Amino acid sequence: MPLYLKIAFKYLFSLRSKALSFMTVISFIGITVGVSALLITLAVMSGFQWGLKEKILETSPHIVIFKITGRFTEYRDLYPVLDEIKEIKAYQPFIFSQALASKGGNVKSINIRGVNPELDKKIMKVNTKVIAGNYDDLKKENHVLIGKDVAAALDVWVGESFKIMSPFGRKTPLGFLPKIKKVYVAGIVDFGMYEYDSTFVQMKLKEAQRFFDMKDAVTGIQLKLEDPYRADIVKKELQERISYPYIIRSWMDLNKSLFQALQLEKLAMFLVIALIVLVASFNVSSLLITKAREKRKDIAVLKTVGADSGFILKVFLWQGMLIGIAGTVVGTVIGFSVIYFADTYHLVKLNPEVYMIDYLPLKISLLDITAVFVSSLLICFISSILPAFFASREVPAEVLRYE
Repeated sequence: MPLYLKIAFKYLFSLRSKALSFMTVISFIGITVGVSALLITLAVMSGFQWGLKEKILETSPHIVIFKITGRFTEYRDLYPVLDEIKEIKAYQPFIFSQALASKGGNVKSINIRGVNPELDKKIMKVNTKVIAGNYDDLKKENHVLIGKDVAAALDVWVGESFKIMSPFGRKTPLGFLPKIKKVYVAGIVDFGMYEYDSTFVQMKLKEAQRFFDMKDAVTGIQLKLEDPYRADIVKKELQERISYPYIIRSWMDLNKSLFQALQLEKLAMFLVIALIVLVASFNVSSLLITKAREKRKDIAVLKTVGADSGFILKVFLWQGMLIGIAGTVVGTVIGFSVIYFADTYHLVKLNPEVYMIDYLPLKISLLDITAVFVSSLLICFISSILPAFFASREVPAEVLRYE
């Protein structure tokens, strides 16, 4: 171990002054708390973003193809292009439209999704989310799947009927009449996201086309990929082969504003919580300045026997860095412990009606850990420079004159 490091250890853990020992402990605790708070905050933000992404990927297609002008009736012409791209796992045409559902005095706004029940097993896998009833009963005439909150709002159960009303009615001599259809509940599904569970109604594609008077037209084609995080790459490849009047949107595009807001909030929280480490670094500066004044005689003796200013600078720099390293390491251990237990045992529960997920997952990446570690050490290093510089400028003759 270098001599300057041995002296730094000796000065740092010197018990001659209780006040300085207390300041050392306070500086260490401040950095420890700051680092652990930073890691937990980043894990909360990353976990929340990860949870939303997982829920979105479970309930949404990875890529959607729409037609800008006119009815989308020639969707089958795009199938050969989709078959050529290996990363596309499955695809199907779909219909998506809003409607009203009613049962007795209960009325609920819903989103009707029309699909082929067999193809949908490979894409949205709604069949795995059925909590009551039978998914295969969807093949029966006038049978639908509904979200659990839709069932609660309408007060219906499996086998019972309710009415759906299309906003696209028809004109008659008596005026505009909405189109009303009686349907039966084939099953009730639970996505774990209130936004979906409170509006979801699924029926067969052909029935949806008849109900909305779309004939052979569809809303679009939805695609399932082998790797959803390569959606933008597949999207660019599709754009090279499919041009106007078609428009291609990935799940990232459809939720872009949400993820941008979360990323900005994550950055803001990092900067705010980093102030804790910054405040703790002021304690380090104060500690080193006080120690430099206390050790003036020792500094003068060291310089007299041959130590240069660089040697003294290293002694005091390493005192600050030792506090920073110890606080950062312990803070990282505490932060990881909290993150592990909170994520493993789902300690933080959330209201799915507000946050779309029922618990708060905590996730931390290597990049986040590196950013926190480097930021903490850098702040401690910068806060140590000025006190160390002043200590290294001591003139032995002036100090020893009064000793």
